Amino acid sequence: MKKICFITTTRADFGTLNELINKIQKTNLSLVQLIVSGSHLDKMYGSSKKEITSNKKYLTKYVKILSQNKNLKSVALSFSDCVKKFTSALSQLKPELFVVYGDRYEILAATISSYILRIPIVHIAGGEKTSGSIDDGFRHSISKFANLHFPTTKTYKKRLIQLGENPKSIFNFGSLNFEKIKNNNYLTKEELKKKLKIKFNNRNLILTYHPDTVKINKSLNNLKIVLKSLKKIKNTTIIITSPNADAEGNLMINYIENFIKKNKLKNFYFFRSLGSQVYLSLLKIVNGVVGNSSSGVTEVPFFKIGTVNIGDRQEGRINFSSVINCKVSQKAIIKSINKVFKKNFKEEIKREVRVFGNGQSSSKITKKILSFNFKKYNKKVFYDIL
Repeated sequence: MKKICFITTTRADFGTLNELINKIQKTNLSLVQLIVSGSHLDKMYGSSKKEITSNKKYLTKYVKILSQNKNLKSVALSFSDCVKKFTSALSQLKPELFVVYGDRYEILAATISSYILRIPIVHIAGGEKTSGSIDDGFRHSISKFANLHFPTTKTYKKRLIQLGENPKSIFNFGSLNFEKIKNNNYLTKEELKKKLKIKFNNRNLILTYHPDTVKINKSLNNLKIVLKSLKKIKNTTIIITSPNADAEGNLMINYIENFIKKNKLKNFYFFRSLGSQVYLSLLKIVNGVVGNSSSGVTEVPFFKIGTVNIGDRQEGRINFSSVINCKVSQKAIIKSINKVFKKNFKEEIKREVRVFGNGQSSSKITKKILSFNFKKYNKKVFYDIL
């Protein structure tokens, strides 16, 4: 049996990878290993480790890393801690393949460890572009270490070829996010009210606002503008999910909690971690989402609701008409939110076709991973476009 190791460091990536992990596990051709780390094991970010169902069929290894992330220096120190501890974990697990997803700095650290240990790497969701975030550098670096690629669109596949990756090692089978959304076990509105202990209004919004990783000194100030804007939106329930574990992420969490308490906002609800099932279930109920999360651009459009995408963090990703890009200003944010509520806008975005595969990405990726000739593509050779 082939030992295949996955890594998850956030609530978001596990929700996306879970379908693929289960699919590979069910083939009975592989021994699945899972490294759980990052914000999963951090109380500040909701200890989302509990969302990972215990499964005796694969080996789970928990790796606690330094993740105070108060500033850029602490993130860099976290990165070095990741390299050391992931190297140790991979040396113990001795997988034959290492599967990574996305663009987090923790994932880059794990990829570097795997590359040096000569463990072939599979990268999912490479070739994307987010020019407003330093994740761009992480993502493209991960791709350069990887032996097999699964981008989510033709555009992203072309970009990987531009990066010098061999077209014969790149396969566009669509988005695992689409499959996750398609197969989610959705909770009803009543079940969500009971589970989350919240009151829904006629209008409901989700806010997810992450730190600015390029203009780090503006993160808190921008968050203040966003929260003040939402405070002015009347008769609306605001459900806030936690910022991620980038520099100043912990400071932003404290500010959100204090803002709600200080202003006695009974229609504001903050959750450090909702979990994939609950988050997706909420997307079926709310009118739209606000913030700068990749989910607003890559997942929310499938629910045919509006996204108010604030700032340039997601600049470069493929956008649908349901995504309203706006500046970090109170006037622009309020105007964009009001547009999300308008009947003609809702009717317009319902007609748009969204193509990110056929909802069978995990089956296709599984088949390719198990049949791909890693020995042939083990040596990294820059592919020149002549």
